[in-house]
Amino acid sequence: MKQMLRMFAVLVVFVLTLPFGQAQTLRGAQAQKSPPADAFLAYEKALLAGGLDGARPYMTPAKFDELEGMRASFGEDGFRQFLDRMRGGAQGAARRKQIEKVELQGEHAMLEARDGPNVLTVQFLARTSDGWKVDIRR
Repeated sequence: MKQMLRMFAVLVVFVLTLPFGQAQTLRGAQAQKSPPADAFLAYEKALLAGGLDGARPYMTPAKFDELEGMRASFGEDGFRQFLDRMRGGAQGAARRKQIEKVELQGEHAMLEARDGPNVLTVQFLARTSDGWKVDIRR
């Protein structure tokens, strides 16, 4: 009986020490150099250079539909203003430095980039067969 209790206790400790859903939080340089960060930066660059069609390879179909809906709501002029505001922010290496945190949970990630003292961009990503892509919140 004691041996069974010991085995049960060891099993409980083992289960409790397993990482829950393989969650991992990357911060600083580790977050900035992560594959989700690379996908996020490629998406933003393509969106600014080529609009929705240019950025399509860097986002999931759900994200594309979300941005199409945004463009329909704002109208072409409103969507162009949205892109102009993005162009006014940091890009390239400066934008990479704004990435503070990437939370990974299985096939999904949440990236946080600090745009200003009181402004935080939160972007969701999904790992697909083609690599990481910008996604909607799941």
